Amino acid sequence: MVTLSYFPGCSLKTGSKFYETSVRKVFSTYGIELKEIDDWSCCGASAAHTVDEDLAHVLVARNLALAEKEDGTFFAPCSACYSRSKITNDTVRMDSDLQNKVNSLISPLECTGSLDIKNIIEVLDEHVGASRIAKRRKYDLSDLKVVPYYGCVLTRLMRVRPYDDRENPESMDQLLEALGVKVLPWPFKMECCGASKTLTDRAMTVRLSERIMDRANLAGADAIVTPCPLCQMNLDLLPSLGSAKPMIPVLFLSEVFELALYGQMVGLRSHLVAADAIMTKIREA
Repeated sequence: MVTLSYFPGCSLKTGSKFYETSVRKVFSTYGIELKEIDDWSCCGASAAHTVDEDLAHVLVARNLALAEKEDGTFFAPCSACYSRSKITNDTVRMDSDLQNKVNSLISPLECTGSLDIKNIIEVLDEHVGASRIAKRRKYDLSDLKVVPYYGCVLTRLMRVRPYDDRENPESMDQLLEALGVKVLPWPFKMECCGASKTLTDRAMTVRLSERIMDRANLAGADAIVTPCPLCQMNLDLLPSLGSAKPMIPVLFLSEVFELALYGQMVGLRSHLVAADAIMTKIREA
């Protein structure tokens, strides 16, 4: 059994609750226990650092300091939360002036940058592995064609080393292949969906997200797969935002694991772009 300090972030407690349910179900199957950080607070995600970099570090450092009491690995399934947490953790560790400044503001808590910050792809890769994933699958997903969508923040980490190639990551591709799905090549795995611009510039989000959806359809995909709740939400919201483009469902990475392990998804009815057609492509192995 592996125990990880778990930072759900705001999305997994609100609009993407079914993502949290999915992650917990899949992780428990592989013997990974999530211990939610007590009294965690919003990390600022994609907005705070655009207003005040010091504020962004302080918001993150408070959660890191709480997790440091437990030691070990800090798991953030949200790409924005992961990105901000890793940037602050690694920067605080290397910059003593920033560390002193941040700690003076979160006192009596203390952040030293000692944690190992992980996203969902890293956890599944390092604590389960492609070989074990392939052996444990119970359902045949070979008829399911997907395009992996990492989003624009997961590996584009400023001033710190990313876990995968910044512009052409392949770690999620490998996990999906281990699950038995058909992973299609496409050039939009790192394109921006509009992120939090949905709130301030809806037209921009629609335009950017439609480009991603169009390219996924052009590739012949049955679904887009992402680890990011904001990316999933923007693409899934396209019909509600007024788009009349042809749509395919946008699945969380953990949901593809659900399909391979259980032949079903707990969040099937939570998708705005219906994912029912996906279920016709699942067969018992």
